[in-house]
Amino acid sequence: MIILVIGRPDSGKSLIAEDIVCGLSDKKRYYLATMLIYDKAGIERIKKHRSQREGKNFVTIEVPYRIDRALDMIDEPDNSAVLLECIANLVGNEMYENPDRIKLCKPDMDRMTGFIDEIFKDIEKLAKNVRDLVIVTNEYKPDENSDEMTRLYIDLIDMLNEKLMKIADRIVDVGNEDT
Repeated sequence: MIILVIGRPDSGKSLIAEDIVCGLSDKKRYYLATMLIYDKAGIERIKKHRSQREGKNFVTIEVPYRIDRALDMIDEPDNSAVLLECIANLVGNEMYENPDRIKLCKPDMDRMTGFIDEIFKDIEKLAKNVRDLVIVTNEYKPDENSDEMTRLYIDLIDMLNEKLMKIADRIVDVGNEDT
């Protein structure tokens, strides 16, 4: 089962996603952390998320990009519930940290589509090999004052979200009704 949890930043998506995973399984629970730490705010966010997960029996795996690599670190994937946290971090890391995909990350529709297709393939591989996958993602309002790379980042997240919505068995829209 694939469940997509979508909402604005700081809307409580992570806590909702954790609760969903806990409701799906009393077996193996994995938290795929994609966030890279760049500053004090990042450290605080990670502390907050770790505190929220305390006592929920998650095994944390840090995979900033090429999320399919997490399969090598998951015992009994077909009997595991996995929380992928989050698409916004994953897209940013793929844009700036993954040397194999940086070249695809240009404001050109063919390259953007290729970039998203590669990330989507990784997520699809993960989804096909685990019992349950809960994916946390952000939605952003466009800002006309944003620079080109910020607009590209938001467009890429939107494109990936659209593809994920098509394969999700359930979508939880935080702040809106569950669809």
